[in-house]
Amino acid sequence: MQSSVADLAALGKTLEEHRPRLLAMLRRRIDTAPIDPEDILQDTFLLARRRWQQFKEQAAMTPYAWLYRLALDSLVEEWRRRNRAGRNQEMPLPDRSSVLMVGAILRSGTTPSVRAVRDEQEQQMRQVLGLLKESDRVILWIRHYDDLSFKEAAAVLNVSQNTAAQRYVRALRRLMELWQQFHPTEK
Repeated sequence: MQSSVADLAALGKTLEEHRPRLLAMLRRRIDTAPIDPEDILQDTFLLARRRWQQFKEQAAMTPYAWLYRLALDSLVEEWRRRNRAGRNQEMPLPDRSSVLMVGAILRSGTTPSVRAVRDEQEQQMRQVLGLLKESDRVILWIRHYDDLSFKEAAAVLNVSQNTAAQRYVRALRRLMELWQQFHPTEK
């Protein structure tokens, strides 16, 4: 019984330590969907409690990467349940959040003309991201937007760190090629 209480305390500490980052990630991914990130986080914590012992024994990934993957699994399951979607249907990109992968390019401005340009760029980026394969969007998302290291990304994707890095480079190259194809820079 003592180790069980200690295990629950350790899990609770781990969950609380990563709660803000997980909640922020869920809010970005949910965006405008009628899903409460707190509910998904609660499902994640229940799932973590059931799998805590297994996680401790294998320790193949960082606690955050493990919780991140559980949170994504919980989110996808809730999305599928609500949408009665098939197992292979992908979650749509969030309306506002997905364009943030381009980082500094799309900084907000104060003038209406700057905002109009940024809004157009955001729409263009959403279109290009929508043309990427799901696996490419995932690796770009978790590296750029959720700020996971290659080590954490590899653990989440269940691949080696080298494979995660290679997937990232290929996905970034595909994104850049598609961007140039649909939005060539003027000379």
